[in-house]
Amino acid sequence: MGLLGKAIAINAYTGSGASDGGGASSAIRSFINDFHYKNHRFHGIVFQGSEAYNSDDVYGMISCHGGAVADLPGGNSLVLLPGALDRELFAHRLSHSAGLTTLFQLSADSPSLALETLNPYLQ
Repeated sequence: MGLLGKAIAINAYTGSGASDGGGASSAIRSFINDFHYKNHRFHGIVFQGSEAYNSDDVYGMISCHGGAVADLPGGNSLVLLPGALDRELFAHRLSHSAGLTTLFQLSADSPSLALETLNPYLQ
């Protein structure tokens, strides 16, 4: 397994875990908590569909900037990025590079705020 494959294995989560009372699966909650542990301020981008990391080039762009990707329950993808990055620019570049549609963007400094804001996409 190459370095990119290892990064994918470490950072790729699926949203198929059990749902808690707030609508967020335990896998997504854990994904956001883990990312927040490393990046106290972070950005989230929801893309339509789960193609956000099917391409090595696209996933390479995400992971080399310290980002991570997870599948959301509705078949969409969540990309988390460190807070130091320009969220709007990154969403624009990723959207055009991969032909993805950006559904939603957020900036947060706590997992609870991110989960509350993402709740419509976690159902």
